[in-house]
Amino acid sequence: MSLVVGVVLGALLYGTVKLEEKVEAKMFEISTSDIFHIAQNSAKTITSLLNTQESYVTQIQRNTLLQQEIEAHLRILPTKNIKYAYLLYRDARGVFRFLADASAPFEKALLNQKLDVTSPAWNEIYEKKEPLIIRHDFLKALSISYLTPLLNNQEVQLVLAIDFSVEKVESINTILAFMKTTLLTTIGIMVLFFIVLIVQTYRYVVAKKSAYIDKLTNTYNRNYLQELEEFINLGDYALAALDIDHFKKVNDTYGHHAGDMILKDVASIILANTRKKDDIVIRYGGEEFVILSKIKRTDHASPLNIFERIFTSIQAKAFHVSNSDTLHITVSMGINLALNQSRTFSDAFKLADIALYNAKHRGRNCIEIYEENKNSHKHTHLTIGEINVAIEEDRVVCFFQQIVHTQSKKLSHYEALLRIVDKDGSIITPSKILPAIKGTFVLRNITKRVLEICYATLCRHPAICINVNLNPQDIINETILDLLKEYAKEKNIAQRIGLEIVESEEFMHYKHADENLLMLKSLGYTISIDDFGTGYSNFVYLTQIQTDFIKIDGDIIKNIVEDKVSLAVVKSIVNFAKEAKIQVVAEYVCNEEIYNIVNSLGIEYCQGHYFSIPKASPA
Repeated sequence: MSLVVGVVLGALLYGTVKLEEKVEAKMFEISTSDIFHIAQNSAKTITSLLNTQESYVTQIQRNTLLQQEIEAHLRILPTKNIKYAYLLYRDARGVFRFLADASAPFEKALLNQKLDVTSPAWNEIYEKKEPLIIRHDFLKALSISYLTPLLNNQEVQLVLAIDFSVEKVESINTILAFMKTTLLTTIGIMVLFFIVLIVQTYRYVVAKKSAYIDKLTNTYNRNYLQELEEFINLGDYALAALDIDHFKKVNDTYGHHAGDMILKDVASIILANTRKKDDIVIRYGGEEFVILSKIKRTDHASPLNIFERIFTSIQAKAFHVSNSDTLHITVSMGINLALNQSRTFSDAFKLADIALYNAKHRGRNCIEIYEENKNSHKHTHLTIGEINVAIEEDRVVCFFQQIVHTQSKKLSHYEALLRIVDKDGSIITPSKILPAIKGTFVLRNITKRVLEICYATLCRHPAICINVNLNPQDIINETILDLLKEYAKEKNIAQRIGLEIVESEEFMHYKHADENLLMLKSLGYTISIDDFGTGYSNFVYLTQIQTDFIKIDGDIIKNIVEDKVSLAVVKSIVNFAKEAKIQVVAEYVCNEEIYNIVNSLGIEYCQGHYFSIPKASPA
């Protein structure tokens, strides 16, 4: 209401100012129209006295009688309002000078006497070649200089200047001034009222907010959650319930003060790892926190990565329980990534709470992701939770397939292939593993586990070399890069590890990806571009990152016997590779007929069931 009233009063003030301007403009028009006609007629009369074949200025300067005749005409112009009338010219230096002056003898200017003009606007008449009005506002009157040009051959040679004044209508101005003062006073009162209203509103908001903030941890409290849950859009968030493991023992052993310090530090870690505008952190109970993380359309994996970052940050933190003692604690987390599958927030929270209970039941210090009907995915792909459990239970393994020299058919090196051993003993391949974890921290953990397996295998078998598959995100992940740097410090490890990366347009746009590949090459790793030829293929980029190998995709190789297009694609890749001094590996060499064509094309290496099937051990 205050804003509306303020806007209305502001509009009235604006209207009053505009009304004053209109009144003044109309008054000016009425008062000056006759004078403007007189000035223009006088200019025509003076022009009629002059010879257009000669300079007007020279004529008047040389002819005293002509000057007197012009001045006699100008003398009839001054009235009560018209103060001065005079004829001017502008010399070569731009100075205005008198040619005739209708003033009284004691005020009259001499011939060629300089006139100090009050405004640079006087010069505009020589550019526009039309009458010019110069206004001088005073308290009770308008003082006006009206300039009329005298043209000769389309050039301004003389200027007839008339100075006159117009009295303002005092009664109208008094009324308008009173209206403006009244409106300004009213607006001032409204502004003051509005400031008071803002202050009171701010105090109310602060008081209400304090009722929703947990004073110990500076996070929201349960009251806030109770008010929020009715309005939250379940499709916009993922939810995590976090519980500090064995917190009662901390309180019993070190006292409640130490427990409070740990709660504050845990809350600080959670707040530091969440997004201020997108995520909501709530202290739900004594040592339990609820985290609502916003799901963005372009990055559905962000909430899961945030939850994992909180989990690992707490693991890495040494918490102070006294001035000299520190303590490492762990947390259990239950996560619900699909709140929109629940009817209410309360139902969605219960599912996260079930996942938290399962995490505690499994021994605490872990993340459990709630997933409905896990067994329904058994024949399609594993869930994130199942993969996470497989990592924790050490059921992630590698199978090894030989890569041979094409001509000699002798072993060159191995490729490590990801597998998960299911709880029933069956072997699960990457096609059922990778889709669910793309873009999440679980994919990074899988890569880390595969690298650890390959490193251990190389240590046991010092004569072999192994290629490891990395996804594009691994090339920019600090955890993976740090692990590879550590391996490179050991003798004869990096030189026996090849890194296979699937080329994609997404990968080309990762910041620092090419720099990281060159850094890994400098440490001794070889670089292979995997599945080349079926998707995004940037030949120039291969030379920029100094690729060692190209692996032609098996979907192309298996068709080269019958498909001429596939054969032509392979030939073009081989020709480019030879020019760029890049070695080529043919995947999916499954029979002798394919092998013979691959061999005839000069492809250096082969991989496929024609030579060996993947085995649990390279030996």
